[in-house]
Amino acid sequence: MEPVKRTPLASLHRQLGARMTEFGGHEMPLSYRGIIQEHLAVRHAAGLFDLSHMGEFHLEGPHALALLERALTNSAARMTDGQAQYTIMCANDGGTIDDLIVYRIAPERYMLCVNASNIAADWQWLCELNRDGATLTNRSDETALIAIQGPHALAVLTHLTALPLASIARFRTMTGDVAGVASLVARTGYTGEDGFEIFCPAGDGERLFEAALTAGASDGILPCGLGARDTLRMEAGLPLYGHELDCHTSPLEANLKNFVKFGHGFVGEAVLTAQRDDGTSRRLAGIRTDDGKSIARQGYKIYRDDSEVGVITSGTYAPSFERPLAMAYLATAANLRDGDHVEVAIRNRRVAATVMPLPFYKRERGIA
Repeated sequence: MEPVKRTPLASLHRQLGARMTEFGGHEMPLSYRGIIQEHLAVRHAAGLFDLSHMGEFHLEGPHALALLERALTNSAARMTDGQAQYTIMCANDGGTIDDLIVYRIAPERYMLCVNASNIAADWQWLCELNRDGATLTNRSDETALIAIQGPHALAVLTHLTALPLASIARFRTMTGDVAGVASLVARTGYTGEDGFEIFCPAGDGERLFEAALTAGASDGILPCGLGARDTLRMEAGLPLYGHELDCHTSPLEANLKNFVKFGHGFVGEAVLTAQRDDGTSRRLAGIRTDDGKSIARQGYKIYRDDSEVGVITSGTYAPSFERPLAMAYLATAANLRDGDHVEVAIRNRRVAATVMPLPFYKRERGIA
């Protein structure tokens, strides 16, 4: 068993009083002041996250694009310099190896940001597919990643850089100094809010994190851990690898068809084409327990009458709604629609629940 890794900000997290946990092979902050307080800070002000456990792969050379087109469901050929793109890496059977973001830095230069738990598997798969000789470099240990998320994120980051942040569109990037640190700034995030993710050299991550905390004090910024990151992403209906996505789940089952562009020969395309044409055997949906108290957790089974019709993939207390919510896979054959009533088996009892549309929360229209 490999030893647990620590991000470059590990000492700072302890100074800030973080409760630590292991995630994706890394020791990470679970929370500082409490998950609910941190969650609400992101929804109403700003939250600061250390995401340095994520992996960063750099692809360069005349064959880099061909490798991306082969490995990823979305089409990187449509990207321009400074653009970011959410995408999925599939196996031959259409199962999901990982979901990730690809960044086009310049012509023939790309960066992939991959999930921490999948760094080794992703790297091996890309190397196997790299038959044309693109230059591949794993810079995960050399890179720190800091995220500022929430309605005050722009104001906070404006204190730290001369970059024209307001002109950076969603899923676009810009390079420049942030708090004196050479950085790649992306207008991306995993919370359902506006915000920025900042890539910088690992040795500068702590300085950048501290500068953001200081600059954002008057804007209500709080350091946030994995607990709030999970509740935020679930309210926003965003999948988490190991929950809504895994090697047995296709992106079409996970409602990610918008990120599958057919016709460029990616691995698994034949299987996904058949699913597109014939339909999938299950779909991802929201679940709300009707008593407003019972939490339906991953692995709990869902029933309609006496028939098992689904399984919970993620479930927790949702601070924005002051009640538990969950995500689940439902059997297509059950023909369940939003608003239909089901039951969740929780501790040997059946709890009444309702099928809900995803996402639960969408920033453009506020809390649904």
